[in-house]
Amino acid sequence: MLFFKSLAVFSTLAFGALSAFAAPAASAVENGLVARCGCKSVPTIVADVKANIQVHVDALAALTADACVEATVGPIVADIKAVISDAILDVKALVGQPADVVLGANANVHVLASIVADLILYVFAAIRVVLNVCLSANLSVCIALFASLGEVLGALVFAIISVTANIVVGLDVAILALIGACVDIIVKLNVSLFISVLCIKL
Repeated sequence: MLFFKSLAVFSTLAFGALSAFAAPAASAVENGLVARCGCKSVPTIVADVKANIQVHVDALAALTADACVEATVGPIVADIKAVISDAILDVKALVGQPADVVLGANANVHVLASIVADLILYVFAAIRVVLNVCLSANLSVCIALFASLGEVLGALVFAIISVTANIVVGLDVAILALIGACVDIIVKLNVSLFISVLCIKL
């Protein structure tokens, strides 16, 4: 029960943080009061996440049935969540920055959706592999761990959609159109942030 209570609190905080992504007042932008941060763009942040979690995701995908236990899966999931959590902070640092800083060069809604969707598919593909080989005795533990991972990944997607809301239109719809291959896993894990933010139909 504590686990699911924690997920509920996490989801509430994530949605309650929407105001934190609000763009600065137009007058501030017009008067040049928003300093360029020299931050990484969203595409770079997402690319770095994928590169930094690759060893951990690959480790998940390589697990045998006997290894799908909390003692093995838990630390791997924790490492992935740590990388994604750092990326959320990087995205938040982009609030109020000009479009070229947020999106980088030559990025548009379709490019951005493809980059984000690729990360989502990458993570949930590994999760599917583990769930398919996991022994029934350990399945509930793995589902709980992966649901928590899904919520953190969902928080990153939420942050990206929020910080780019005044720059690109329809990013949520574009992402959903590209992740059909893993929607069933998202629903199975009941990842509330993904379901809500991307309006996934149950």
